[in-house]
Formats: sequence, structure tokens, C-alpha cells
Amino acid sequence: MVENNKLTELFAALGQKDPNKRPKYQRLVEALTDGIRSGIWQAGDKLPAEEEFTELTPYSLGTVQRAMRELAEQGLVSRQHGLGSFVTDAPREIHNPWHCRFMEDDGETVLPIFSQAISRVTAKGRGPWTRHLGADADVMRLDRIILVNGNELKVFSRFYADKATLRPLWELEIDKLNGLNFKQVIVEQFKLPITDITHTVEIRDFDEEACERTGMSFPYSGMYLQAVAKAGRDRCAYFQEFFVGATHRPLQFLEMSGAF
Repeated sequence: MVENNKLTELFAALGQKDPNKRPKYQRLVEALTDGIRSGIWQAGDKLPAEEEFTELTPYSLGTVQRAMRELAEQGLVSRQHGLGSFVTDAPREIHNPWHCRFMEDDGETVLPIFSQAISRVTAKGRGPWTRHLGADADVMRLDRIILVNGNELKVFSRFYADKATLRPLWELEIDKLNGLNFKQVIVEQFKLPITDITHTVEIRDFDEEACERTGMSFPYSGMYLQAVAKAGRDRCAYFQEFFVGATHRPLQFLEMSGAF
């Protein structure tokens, strides 16, 4: 059993006004994620019943249920009918990140980031990926939640690649994708040299899903990042887009020193 004082401390801020005006369920998701990350609940532990959360927090049963659905979609919680909700494996750290290099206040330290794969589907129709991967490519879309410096900042990532080029990423069990540095895996395991990466950044209106995944209230305009990685002059290894939640952290881009 978790000590009541730990739960009281975990949920203390939920009764206070949120300056970022995030949805209530999202604040609860973040609190529960913090509890899992800090070890209050560990993999395999059963979480309190939804009705118990309504007593521990200032939120309604509907808010609690939506938060639990979100945790299940992120893969942090497994909901078993008639038994309750159980903690699964936590997001894993991405080492040597290339794209989401958010900096500490000292301007030198790269903040730790953790990723959780949440869905993998075939990209339908045309989209921003089409001009890079081609109109005839059989494209996978792999969605991830990226947590920066614990739960300080949430980034929603959509990763696109040709299934034929990166088939193991399409076939691997989705929980095995957590914490993977895709660029590093492509170079070291697929033997596909990344010769160029182009980043573009702009302020853009987020769609509703991006707002929900980053914890921002819809409508919201924020940092939108695209990354195009090439293997050779004309071949696109992947196209990736990132929706970044509100942050004061600077984002660092590395310069490539030639093919590798």
C-alpha cells in the first residue's frame, strides 16, 4: 500500500489554479506519471480504484476515467476488466538525442528525454511526408510522447518512413520502441548512412490531437519542428514532425560533420 502522505504530496498541486490552463484530466495524467516515474508505483503495481482517486483528488469520476484512458493509450497503464489498472514499463530514456536537445539553464547541459511509443499505423492519403517519401511509398506513421526532464515538458512526435526501408520499426513489438534513438538504430542496425538532416522550425496552430498530447488547451499555437533525414542525395530515410508544449528552454541543433 502506498502511504497516504505520499499521495497527499503527489496530488497537492491539483487543487491550485493552473497558470497554463491545462485540462483537468491532463494535470491528473501528469501527476500520476510523476508518481510512476518517482517510484511511488512500480511496474506491476495495481493503482487505486477510479472511485478512490475521486476522493484523493478534487476531480470527478469522468475526469479520472479520461486520465486513465490517456495513460492506457500511452502504454503506462494496463486496464484489466474486473481487476483494475496496473502499471506497465515506464518510458525509457533516449541516449544521445539528435532532435529534441533542450538545454539546461547553464546553456551546456542537454536535458534528459524519455520516449513512449503510443501508436503505429499506415499513413493514409497525402500529407507533409509525401514530398519527402513519395506519393507511391507505403508509409508508416509512428507516434510517440517525448518527456523532457522528467515531466517538465511534453513533445508529441509523428515519425514517417517507408515500411520497406525500415521494416523492423514496423514489425517490432511497440513497447520495444520506447527509448530508441531511431537515427542511431537506422545507422548502426539497418546500415543506412544518414548523410544529411534538415530542421525547420515555425510557430504553428496545433491540431486537437497535438494539443491533447502536449497538455495544451485547444486552440494553441506553439513550436512546430520538422526533421528530414536523407541517406544519400535523393533518398529520404525518414520525415518527422514534433509539436512542442510551452517551454522557456532553448533547443539546440547539431551540425553534421559529413556522412556517417
